[in-house]
Amino acid sequence: MAWMPPLHILLSPITADTGAMIEQVQLKPLFYAAQKDALARAGDDEDDQFFELAKLATGLSEKELDQLKRPDYVSIAQYVHEMSTRPASFFLAQTDSPRESLTCEQVALLLPLDASGRTLTSVTLEMPALRATKVMKKLATNKDRAEFITAHCTGLMIPDLAGLTVPDWTELQERIDDFLNKPADFFRNATSK
Repeated sequence: MAWMPPLHILLSPITADTGAMIEQVQLKPLFYAAQKDALARAGDDEDDQFFELAKLATGLSEKELDQLKRPDYVSIAQYVHEMSTRPASFFLAQTDSPRESLTCEQVALLLPLDASGRTLTSVTLEMPALRATKVMKKLATNKDRAEFITAHCTGLMIPDLAGLTVPDWTELQERIDDFLNKPADFFRNATSK
């Protein structure tokens, strides 16, 4: 069984904008580009950030979200926090289906990614060459540097990165951070186990 976001049964049902009752909310994955846009809209206030991300994760309108009782909102905020901070492997470990065996250079994706006419369930990472990191360091912002090196290491185009779930992005950043900052022995030891 593939990973699916959880269904949240509301402790206290709310009224939809249409007048119907909402008793449950099918949570949705957060995607990298949409999360980036939502955080930019929210500004620096952490509560505003969580509210914007909760709108993405639930598909509820602002008016509908405002009706949530605090325990339901806390549950949704916890899901948003996990989606925003945990790598894909955290969510994939929760599924009861065996994942295909991947080499240490391959990273399983939480949800398939449509990239350049292909549907990918994993991406193969390559360690960046020194010249790529030199180019990366010349880019103006941390976002630009992260997107450049991620595209370089995965073979994806920068626009394709927008379709990654946030946990997939997080997983890739952790692995790429190892490539950028760990010595060669780290990788020898990891592959010899």
